[in-house]
Amino acid sequence: MKNYLLYILGSLLLLAACARDKGNYDYIDIPDPVVTNLDTAYIAIVGDSLIISPTVELKSGKNDYSCFWEIAVPERAMSLDYEGRELRIVFGLAANRYNVLLRVQDNNTGQRYFYEFVIKGQTEFTRGTLVLSNDGAHSKLSFVKPDDSVQPDIYSAINEEALPGGAMQLVPIRHQFYMNQLNFYWLTYSGNGSGAVQLDANTLQRSKYLKENFYDPPATIEVGSMLNMLDGVTTGIFNGKLYRGTTETAPFWPYYGFWGVPIDGNYSLHPRVLYNSFENPYDTYFLGFEKNRKQFIRFLGNTYFDTSGYNVPVPDTAFNPKDLKMDLIHMDRFSDDNLYAYCDSMGKKIELRFAVRLNAGQRIFRALAKREFAGASLLTPDTKWASSPIQVFFFSSGDKIYRYNPLSEEIRPLDANFNGKDVTMLKVLNNGDLLMAGTEGSLYYLNISTGNNGVITKQIDGFPGEVVDILARDN
Repeated sequence: MKNYLLYILGSLLLLAACARDKGNYDYIDIPDPVVTNLDTAYIAIVGDSLIISPTVELKSGKNDYSCFWEIAVPERAMSLDYEGRELRIVFGLAANRYNVLLRVQDNNTGQRYFYEFVIKGQTEFTRGTLVLSNDGAHSKLSFVKPDDSVQPDIYSAINEEALPGGAMQLVPIRHQFYMNQLNFYWLTYSGNGSGAVQLDANTLQRSKYLKENFYDPPATIEVGSMLNMLDGVTTGIFNGKLYRGTTETAPFWPYYGFWGVPIDGNYSLHPRVLYNSFENPYDTYFLGFEKNRKQFIRFLGNTYFDTSGYNVPVPDTAFNPKDLKMDLIHMDRFSDDNLYAYCDSMGKKIELRFAVRLNAGQRIFRALAKREFAGASLLTPDTKWASSPIQVFFFSSGDKIYRYNPLSEEIRPLDANFNGKDVTMLKVLNNGDLLMAGTEGSLYYLNISTGNNGVITKQIDGFPGEVVDILARDN
């Protein structure tokens, strides 16, 4: 009973105390510190010093503060932590993009303030242009520095080996959903039985040979082409079959992007394969050309559908995509509503226009038009092709380049003059404003923006052999 009375008495005293608390508190509004000399992004060269010296002015009293720096390193699942009013380190991380958190502590009040920025690690090969050329019996890789000076045949100098001839492609490996960094790329060639090497994009050192990217490599591998996918894997056409890189592991794991077995089916693919991953990265179809039966075939996911994978609506029967009776020269895709193929029919050059709906749940191939190609007389066995986002084509004929508008069938020669040297490469960049052209020993920049007809704005010389592909990078 005594305890009960004490409990009641204590409660009454507490209520009385609460009744006297009028809630009249004095709050002190402390302004945020003023931080200057701190950028949102810093460039750090691997192996060089990195110094970041922000200026902090406190408004709470004397300028007594501490700084704590946290550099997130996701590929190691860790962070690098530093303390000090300046960040002074020798940058020893890989050439990647790193998120940094700066924590400023006001030692007068104990209050903490947070600031975020980015460090972009780079090497001497992070900015510039890689140029692949075919020099007789050997493929050569050269590097063009930002000042346009050329380091010829740099692959051999760094890796102390020569590559077989028949240079074909430079294919980037960039995972756009994980850090969006160019870490590696493939260099492919047709010589010596065909093959490829994978290079570290930041050091140009060979990281592996083609067979080392297979769980169980075929006895022989003929490289048709490689396709860069948005998820950082490479789709390859090897021995006429379609191989898709595996994505079962984390992107930084060694087996990410490995090839297993090809997509099963009775087909032999032309190296030119179209796909829509840029519009539908999680619902990608592949449209290929079967070389033996002369027909368009469809792949979805890891399944081959052959011609049963699509239907041709009755009004759209300008040609039979399931039995063309023609050989494919080139094909390209501007959108699902506007695709073109150029074929050879017993010496006659034919242009086909079509539209497709080939994603999951859709299986339509609209054969819209068939006609003789207006530029048939200009095509040669060595003609190079490139397409522009404004839905025009560029193609070469000897030492000339032509612009072709398939809507009007207008063919116009560009102004560029290559002094009798055959064009060996075409590539459209800068959203259709720049056309890159390669010849024996030289790389040309052509202005193809609105109102310009391919005038040469820059020429870089000093490449061994015929330029066949380039890869320009600025990060």
